[in-house]
Formats: sequence, C-alpha cells, structure tokens
Amino acid sequence: MAWSKKRILLLVLLLVFLVNTALLTGLWLLQRRFAPAPARTTNTPGLVASEPFAYEIGEAVPGANGGQGFGGAWEPGGFNVSKSDVFSVQPGGLSFSNLAVSGKNHLRIEAPAEGDSAICGVGRLLGADLAVPGAVHYLSFLCRPDADGGYGVVVVGTGTGRELSIGRSSSQPEYHLSQRGGAGRIFSNVNVVVGETVLLVVKMEFAEGPDRFTLFINPAPGQPEPRSDVVKLDLDLATATHLFLYSRSAWSVDELRLGQTWASVTPGQ
Repeated sequence: MAWSKKRILLLVLLLVFLVNTALLTGLWLLQRRFAPAPARTTNTPGLVASEPFAYEIGEAVPGANGGQGFGGAWEPGGFNVSKSDVFSVQPGGLSFSNLAVSGKNHLRIEAPAEGDSAICGVGRLLGADLAVPGAVHYLSFLCRPDADGGYGVVVVGTGTGRELSIGRSSSQPEYHLSQRGGAGRIFSNVNVVVGETVLLVVKMEFAEGPDRFTLFINPAPGQPEPRSDVVKLDLDLATATHLFLYSRSAWSVDELRLGQTWASVTPGQ
C-alpha cells in the first residue's frame, strides 16, 4: 500500500511538471509571436537608420515598425498634433536621378478636410539622442508636394520645445529650414512645385550652444558632399531623440535616411 501511494505521488508530480512546462512554452511562443520586432541594424557604412516605407499598400503608418535602426514603431506624435489617420502607404516608390532606393511603395499624407484645424503628425523614436556636442549627422528624404497650400515638414526633436523643421511652409514658395513653428526661416532658392519630387539633405552639426544646420536640395547621389549656402546658425537643439512627419498639406515622402556620413544618405545606384 505504501509503494502504491508513493507511485501515485510521483505520477502527480510528473503531471504537474509537464503541465507547467507546456504552459511556460505556450507563453514564450505567444510573446515571440506578438512582441514588436526589434530594430534591425544597418549594413551600409555610416548609416544609422532608414525607412523605405516598404509596408502593405493601404496600411496605416501608426504602429508600423519596419525600416532599420529605430528605437520603436511609428506612433501619433508631434507638437499639438491631434490627427494621425491621414498617413498611409501607397503604391510606387518615389525616385530622384540615380538615387538608390529600396522600396516599391511610398508614404502619402492627406491634408485635413476643409474646416478641420487639426495638425497631423506621426513620430518615431531614434536609437539614440543626436544632439551630442561634437556629433555630426546627415538626414535625407524624398519629398513630393501633391497639392497647393499648407505645410509639410520633417521635424527633428522631441515633440516639444525647440525643434528643427525641414520642408515647405504655408506662406512662402521655397523649401527652407526653420525652428518648428516657422521662427528663423532660412530659405533656399528652390521653389515648391506640385508633383515634383525633390531630394532634401540636412547636415546637422551639434555644438555647445547654437548648432549648425545646412540644407542641400537635389544634390547628385553618389557624389562628394557639395557646398551649400543655406545654413541655419541660431537654433540650439538640446535634445533630438525623434523624427516627426508634421503636416497640414497633401504630400508624399519616401526613403528617409539618417547617417553619420554624406555617402550613407545619398547613395547612387
């Protein structure tokens, strides 16, 4: 009788062990299935992050976690932003000259409806704060205005305070650099043309005190860094941990690249 009880106890313990093992394995598999994909590292020398918007056509961008080198997924964000459902992936990648591209789709941003005063925005966490004194970073992207009116910019910052804005304004015809909100605009000599894709590149040189930002428009991909006189010297970015797409216009964007060298963000085919 004693041996029978001992055997029963061993069987019960074995059954408990097997059930616990199955439950733990199931939980591990669920975590692997639904956990966000970690940001992948880049293979291009000097390239820190890239986003070719290689998602499914019609997919909303908030929640998307593709590309490489970022610290999180796209999410609604930006200063005073209240609308993020106007960002969606559309067929056909943007192109410029012989710039190397890696996606077949692009991001389309719709303007808010007439009478809607909402600011539209999405943002994405970078892998590290860019605003370290002595650091040099390059940001490039393809941009195509799809309608007249409104503003559409890429913003470097945190979603509040002083931030760098690159793109088009609602009141001036030229591409420019400014503080987000329009203060201290530095204009290029290149006008915004509806339907025309441009390659915008910004060199960001961070320092103790005001930083140096240089805008290049339509540089030759695969060639050395050219000279540019579009330079902003009056903005001190204390922190730069995010990229934002910030808008009240219809426009498209593609091939966002962030790197430590000119060549990494302007590769030729």
